[in-house]
Amino acid sequence: MKVLFSIIVLTKNSIGVIEKLVNSILDQKFEHEYEIIFMDNSSKDRTIDYFKKSKLKNKKIINVPEGEFSHSGTRMKAVEIAKGKYIIFFTDDIIPIGENFLSELTKPVLKNQALASYGVCQVDSKTCDPVDAYLHNGWYKDFDDITEPISKFCWNKFPPELRRRLCNFDNCSSCIDREMLLNLKFPDVPYGEDMLFAKKLILNNQSIAISKKAKFYHWHKVSFSYLMKRMCIDQYLSIDEFEIYYIRRKLGALKAILIRVIQRTFIAFFKLKIPLRKKIYWSFYNAKTLTADFLGKYMGILDKNSVNKGFSPINKKLIKKRDKIISEIYKKSIMRY
Repeated sequence: MKVLFSIIVLTKNSIGVIEKLVNSILDQKFEHEYEIIFMDNSSKDRTIDYFKKSKLKNKKIINVPEGEFSHSGTRMKAVEIAKGKYIIFFTDDIIPIGENFLSELTKPVLKNQALASYGVCQVDSKTCDPVDAYLHNGWYKDFDDITEPISKFCWNKFPPELRRRLCNFDNCSSCIDREMLLNLKFPDVPYGEDMLFAKKLILNNQSIAISKKAKFYHWHKVSFSYLMKRMCIDQYLSIDEFEIYYIRRKLGALKAILIRVIQRTFIAFFKLKIPLRKKIYWSFYNAKTLTADFLGKYMGILDKNSVNKGFSPINKKLIKKRDKIISEIYKKSIMRY
């Protein structure tokens, strides 16, 4: 049979997470022929041996040399190699939910409802952050099933928050028409290539579908440094692409942190039925991540000219840190997100 789908997975030292994804793929009730391409960024653990020994039949393992990985560029290289009419992207640490996941993820594209679709990210409250699960697992319910094309005129009239919402897309789990992807391509950015690609789509007369029945688990603990860097580049890119500012002043960042820490601590202690030690643990964990989140966003909004003209030594230190973070990320993309 002719290969219809090419599943592309980006990996690096993935032992401990990739097994769950592979087992889920093997358990799928999916009637279409597919190949699977592992783009491995010079893993030093047993990742490559695991791929070779796995029961996956039609597989390719492509080595991406150290220093040459990027979220957009590595994915586009894989697309050029792929044989399928449609591309499915997975990150190495997602866990598809249910045996019909692939069928549901690909349905909108196969039915010509859209040339790109994405799944619904969920947080497993039993093994991951139960506070995050409580707050966010219903995020998709008020999204339209299909985001229709938008004219440049309308785009310019929309508020920044709506622009960002319309460009929701997730390469942790997505299905895209290969020919269209080769034509439009992922933007050459170190992070956020999926949301910027979604912007390209809707401004080029294409639709995007959210596959609400294609749910998957995706969550991992993050360090303070990682999350701060991620939110810094997210805010930095969002200003140019969407004109959106998540915060505008130091006071706003402090207020946002305080309100959310109180909210999440309240949820942990009064809404969730979990042991006291877990209530305490997850409350402290969320306080840490929220601080990193909004510190990164604040660094992302800083304007060099304004900071240099001002008198704030804190801002001057932060903008130097911001410039260093952005420079490092452009040289070496953040691997997991």
